Amino acid sequence: MIFAAPLALLALALLPMLYFILRLTPPEPQRQRFPPIALLQDLPETQHPPRHIPPWLLLLRLGALACLILGLAAPTLRPPPALPGTGPVLLVLDNGWASAAAWPQMLQTAKNILTAARTQNRAIAILTTAIPAAGDVPELQGPFDAATALQILSAIQPEPWPADRKAAAAALRGADETTRLYISDGTGVGPAFQTFLTALHLTSAFKPATLPPLLAPPALNASGNLTLHAISNPLNAALLGESAGGDIITRMAFDPSGNATLDLPLPIANKIAKFVLDGPPTAGGTVIVDSSTRASLAALDSGSANADSPFLGTLYFLRRALPQTTKIITGSFEQILAGKPATIFLADSPLSPAQQALAKNFIAGGGILVRFAGPLTSETPDAFSADTLLSGERHLGGALSWTTPEQLAPFPATSPFAGLAADPKVIISQQILADPTTLDPATIWATLRDGTPLILGKPMGHGYLVNILTSANADWSNLPLSGLYPAILARLSSLGQGSPMNPNLALPLQSALDAYGTLSPPGVTASLTPARRGSATISPALPPGLYGNGPGFIALNLGFHVQPPVPANLPNATPLGAPAPPRNLGPLLVALSLALLLLDLAFSLASRRVLRLRRLGLVTALALPFTAHAQSAALQTELGYIVTNNPATDQISADGLGYLSANVSAHSSIQLGAPVALNPGKDDLSFYPLIYWPLLPSAPVPSPAACDALNTYMKYGGLLVIDMPGSDPGAAGSGAGFAPGASAAFTRATACLNLPPLEAISPDNVLARSFYIIPDYSGRFTGAPVLIATPPALDADGVTPIIVSQNDWAGAWARDASGEPEQTPLPGAEDQRVVADRFGINLVIYALTGSYKSSPNAAPALLDKLGQ
Repeated sequence: MIFAAPLALLALALLPMLYFILRLTPPEPQRQRFPPIALLQDLPETQHPPRHIPPWLLLLRLGALACLILGLAAPTLRPPPALPGTGPVLLVLDNGWASAAAWPQMLQTAKNILTAARTQNRAIAILTTAIPAAGDVPELQGPFDAATALQILSAIQPEPWPADRKAAAAALRGADETTRLYISDGTGVGPAFQTFLTALHLTSAFKPATLPPLLAPPALNASGNLTLHAISNPLNAALLGESAGGDIITRMAFDPSGNATLDLPLPIANKIAKFVLDGPPTAGGTVIVDSSTRASLAALDSGSANADSPFLGTLYFLRRALPQTTKIITGSFEQILAGKPATIFLADSPLSPAQQALAKNFIAGGGILVRFAGPLTSETPDAFSADTLLSGERHLGGALSWTTPEQLAPFPATSPFAGLAADPKVIISQQILADPTTLDPATIWATLRDGTPLILGKPMGHGYLVNILTSANADWSNLPLSGLYPAILARLSSLGQGSPMNPNLALPLQSALDAYGTLSPPGVTASLTPARRGSATISPALPPGLYGNGPGFIALNLGFHVQPPVPANLPNATPLGAPAPPRNLGPLLVALSLALLLLDLAFSLASRRVLRLRRLGLVTALALPFTAHAQSAALQTELGYIVTNNPATDQISADGLGYLSANVSAHSSIQLGAPVALNPGKDDLSFYPLIYWPLLPSAPVPSPAACDALNTYMKYGGLLVIDMPGSDPGAAGSGAGFAPGASAAFTRATACLNLPPLEAISPDNVLARSFYIIPDYSGRFTGAPVLIATPPALDADGVTPIIVSQNDWAGAWARDASGEPEQTPLPGAEDQRVVADRFGINLVIYALTGSYKSSPNAAPALLDKLGQ
């Protein structure tokens, strides 16, 4: 153990002085003989004033002060090993994309170094190897004291681009720190890295045990499925496909060659926005998916009956020239629209006005409609085209003819086909002409050498309408026989997947990918053209992320745009996370000192009888066994019901008393809580003014503890309502007028209770008018006798301790979750239920207020209330 502030330990010398101060007592009083004081000699001594501070209290106070002094000295347990050398320390820290996977361990190692430097009172200089922003270079910071260096270290984060060790080597020139420590991301190869190590004059190094993960950009295989390759996957983790919202759509495993293949239905596969390795999130283990790596769905339609005839059919060459990753559907125009393709190719297929309206909606929603010319569209042209077309066609030997077939001109820079080489062997012998008087130059995507437009394109909504003014087969040109034909169709298909139209158009950075693989709004201004993406290098000026605007965007991932990770050759490097971090005991000792002082304050208050510790402890001990529902019953008035062995009956009791409680709260000033299920003998019954007991014919004999609890409850003012809902009240019976089954159950269950003599309730009893004036005491049944205690057994408020009936009041009160009654009253239907509801309110008011309405003294006040 070492102390960061050892001078604070000098305060321990004050402990002996404090000991004598605490031991100090007032001077002994002067003694004076007084003879009458002998009369008090035999009186018992009631108070014992302390002559000295108790030893345990003295030790308590000395211990509190000692803990405070030791805590302020900042002792450290398991300190880090001492740094080699003397003088300032140079800490070099890799913070490129490769450091993100091991960043927590790298950061903890750096903190351990700074803590060790602090104990040795050594200054720290820090150098990070990644360029912080475009146009900057790594700069040496410091030297600082250890506390300042810790603040700077906490602000350092990994960057999503590679470390620039060549620039870091230049920043090391002139550094005079003798001890030089390097925390590596574990990668490094080539002359720049060796130059960096030479300039560093390394004292010791630390590096992760494994290489950082790196995924190659996805590619489509011949089956149209997406394949991803792990350039480096040290954890051998699974690959997760996530949607734009972060939901996991699929989980894939890598084969021994490091490839993972996505095999999902096209609509589901195209919902995947990025792939991430299952593990610590990093930019190297994240791949953003764009339109170039999504399989497309294309539809083919032709006006010819023999569209797929070998070499002659209008769809023969078209079907074979589409990219292999394209899923193809065919059928009528209405059928292929129902398949929701991205691109539709119409080979010499005229469109009716109704089909043209459907095509406009398809294009406006982002679809691509490509129309090839042919004899049918030449003979019966329609106006649905990218520009105005002339009737008839231009061909060799015709009225609008040329003497020799024409070749393709170079594609315009603004065309989607920019960058493709115009094949000089392609000749066009027949085509449809655009009207030169109304031709819009913006719609021209390809022309012949004589300037005649060959391909027209026009944006409509989010999609494009494209006219190729020659046939899709080899009847009018040899274009379908050339290698340029598949390239043109691939560019048109990519438009349907959301690719930018112009490959040379600079696309702004829309969302940047940070070192942990999270897309966020960019903090820099950057742009990228689709044509340049293949040769782009990740840097602060061109960070990874999504580039584009509107519907078209491209993704720039780390794979193939950074150097593959290669293990760094660092002799005698220490693995990250090997040394245990130091533990500062200062805060713990200070907290212990405060706890001892609070304990001393509690004993001081107790000695002055301000705080009674014994009583407080007793109350706490007694409060612990209380159940939750007993505490709530003490805070809010609640009704109770006794549980049975029948779940259906218990549910009726709960629903019935629940509705009754809500009904009372709605129609009176009493606010009742939810009813509580009770088990006499285990639960405290004293909190409940009314307890409902549904007594079934099969009810067992209560336990002695339950009998004692119920007797005590009735004795001290509780109202026990015994209802026998399971019996038929219409059956002739014996014993107080109940049916035989009910009478036997009542006798058996109440044999242990101290019941008072019972009599039938009269129609003018206070229960008939305690809140509502009711004609009888109906429940779900009616006609059965209702028994209460005889007048001598009533309590001081004139309230009976027990009510016995067979009317099933809870069955009449019970409502389901939607407020509908659960059981039907017999025989009086809803009028009988209204009386039962009102009797329930009368019953609760009676249990809470007694029989004040039956008192002659209350009559004038009641009459006055009625008059108002």
